[in-house]
Amino acid sequence: MSGDGSAVEALPHERATEVVDTAAYARRAKAKRPRALLASALATTLWATTVVVTPILVIVILGWWQAGAEGSVAHVAAAAGVAWLSGHGVPVDIGAIHLSVAPLALTVLVFWRLAKAAAGTTRAIGGRDAAAVRAAAGLITILYTGLVAGAAALCTTGPFAVDLLPALLHAVPLVAAATAYGAAREAGVLPWDTASVWLRRGLRTGMITAGALLACGAAATGVAFAVRGPVVADTLGLYGAESWIVALLSLLYLPNCAVWAAAYITGPGFAVGAGTAVQASMAELGPLPAFPVFAAVPNAPLPSYATILIGLPLMLAAVFGVILTYRSPDLRVPRVTTAATVAAGTAAGTLGVLAYLSGGAAGVNLMADLGPDPLAVTGIAAVQFLIGLLGAALIARLFAVHRRAAEAELVRRDTVVIPEPAPNRDDALPY
Repeated sequence: MSGDGSAVEALPHERATEVVDTAAYARRAKAKRPRALLASALATTLWATTVVVTPILVIVILGWWQAGAEGSVAHVAAAAGVAWLSGHGVPVDIGAIHLSVAPLALTVLVFWRLAKAAAGTTRAIGGRDAAAVRAAAGLITILYTGLVAGAAALCTTGPFAVDLLPALLHAVPLVAAATAYGAAREAGVLPWDTASVWLRRGLRTGMITAGALLACGAAATGVAFAVRGPVVADTLGLYGAESWIVALLSLLYLPNCAVWAAAYITGPGFAVGAGTAVQASMAELGPLPAFPVFAAVPNAPLPSYATILIGLPLMLAAVFGVILTYRSPDLRVPRVTTAATVAAGTAAGTLGVLAYLSGGAAGVNLMADLGPDPLAVTGIAAVQFLIGLLGAALIARLFAVHRRAAEAELVRRDTVVIPEPAPNRDDALPY
């Protein structure tokens, strides 16, 4: 105390030091983590479902009103639920029609929203390890599977029927894959980050090759719709005021058409009914429903001037094989060979999986077989991709080695190397 009774301010080094119990803090954080995990998983799962279901419900209600509001509200809700389930690849029955062809546009949207939900939950709990990935992905998968099971039970009304066990068998793998990917990417524990250089380059090249072929398939689909535009327009005209609903459904199935077109370019083609085949060399078709997608299906063999499409997978593989070589100057020939083989297997496997997902049934009897044969697509594509990628990679590597040797020889002959003088005390700068 000073003479005037005022308190003397304590010096900085004399102030009391606060002791933080890090162990207690860690225990409190660990105790709060399950609650944060549950709350975040509930919120993100419901939001992911709402984002997808709401537009479907709005479209179904608009179509119901335009059709004269016939039928009960329960049937309208069931129709929206059936459409949502079909996006997960769940087979549904609509009257006498058995539909198991998933609209891939809706499937991609579902996968993206589930991955975002898992990433948000992982971020909320501060997950940075595999345990957090398992917790977030596992809980969201359980919650979302419950929603799928509830929708399958509630949508079995009126003309709609959904079997619970097939619904879970088709939906759970998609949900688990999407949530695991989203959580692992957010936590930074994807196996991609620790894979070998040659494996990453091979996988990347394979995915790019498959994507390029799918882009060509999408372009071919657009050309088919343009060439057969009058037939497609006449088909839409049959539906009158409800033609916009049919057009919207056709847009949802456009990714399926792109995969079918990629199978058509690859060689195996696709089927549009039992006992049918659409290939570049032939087109055997039966009676098809009045649907715009079927109106654009080729009904004749490929013209002679367009047979270059048959060699498109091989040419694309050769291009990306050269790119793989020139982007891998640090890899020896055995590693380049292995990377090209991995790329071919990845591209062929990706096309095979997409061929499986894009096919199914849209009815019974005649329409019980739609889409390409996954095994045929995988096998034929693997041969073409392997020849193109591996052959082009090795040839490009051979020319690249010769080019680098020639450049090194020119530099050796034309460059005079002046050696630097040895440092000594006289070279030191005065201070």
